[in-house]
Amino acid sequence: MMDSRTNNGLNVGFAATRGYRVSIVIPTYNRAAMVREALKSLQMQTIQDFEIIVVDDCSEDDTKSVIEEIADSRLLYIRHDKNSGGASARNTGICAATGEFIAFLDSDDQWCPEKLEKQLQVFSRDSGIGAVYAGFNAMNGDLLLWKSIPVHRGQLIDRLMAYNCIDTTSSIIVKKELLCEIEGFDESLPSCQDWDLYIRLAGRTRIDFVKEPLVLFQQHPGERITTNNSAVIRGHLLMYDKHKQLARERGKYVFGKFNLTVGKILLKNGMISRDKKTVKLSREVLKEALVTGGYSPKHLLLYGSTFVHLALLNMLYVFSKKRAKGMLQFFGSAS
Repeated sequence: MMDSRTNNGLNVGFAATRGYRVSIVIPTYNRAAMVREALKSLQMQTIQDFEIIVVDDCSEDDTKSVIEEIADSRLLYIRHDKNSGGASARNTGICAATGEFIAFLDSDDQWCPEKLEKQLQVFSRDSGIGAVYAGFNAMNGDLLLWKSIPVHRGQLIDRLMAYNCIDTTSSIIVKKELLCEIEGFDESLPSCQDWDLYIRLAGRTRIDFVKEPLVLFQQHPGERITTNNSAVIRGHLLMYDKHKQLARERGKYVFGKFNLTVGKILLKNGMISRDKKTVKLSREVLKEALVTGGYSPKHLLLYGSTFVHLALLNMLYVFSKKRAKGMLQFFGSAS
């Protein structure tokens, strides 16, 4: 019998408890059909010692009825009474979790059958590992777009300051005690919540991976945070303000990489939306690296680009995306 609760979205506290070995947190909003497929992928896992916590962020579709169709005593359905965002939904799931480990599955993604088993094997080999991520296949329906295979493990703080090398939360499993220590996701960020969480985790633990694509990461036309330009811009500006001092403390090279990633994404989104204000914000961010050191030729090129007329800048961006090579190829990269 499914357990169903209503949650007002308030933080009810982070307390480490123990029940199932793994708690799988699925945040969802207006994705009734997709969440059904996500749940089906859990039924195929080779390890079944888990609970499923679906946090419905005040959906307006038939998500609740889809969940109620599933007869599984391990399934807990929690509904927010107002839409509060993915970070809040994940935090609600963390608060309700009873497992030693917490895994996240976005409601529009699916897992391959051996995902949990292979990641738990990594934890069992090294008790000092606090989080394990896996590769993923980026999909458009049944069409494979590209594969992402992990390459970075260990003390990842400097690597993660440079860019989000872990990527989707659907790929990671974390010890619950660590998530409790860092108090989960930062709900004040309109985007970059995953990147921010990984940086804070990396400051406390070593991170490992399974070198296989074990997640089907859907690139569908529906709304995602990464397709919301306003959220992307505000999120990266807040990320920059939150972590730039830490980046500076890690050295000029790390600060330069962090600065370049944020400046590049701001410039890219300014070009896409033809927003002069965002382009100027990119200029101000990049200028900090030029003044304090740690800059590269890309900093100089991007900084100079912020003075180019927006129409021409947009033309160059479109050209670089179509050609996928040449001097301006990095405009199309989110890393």
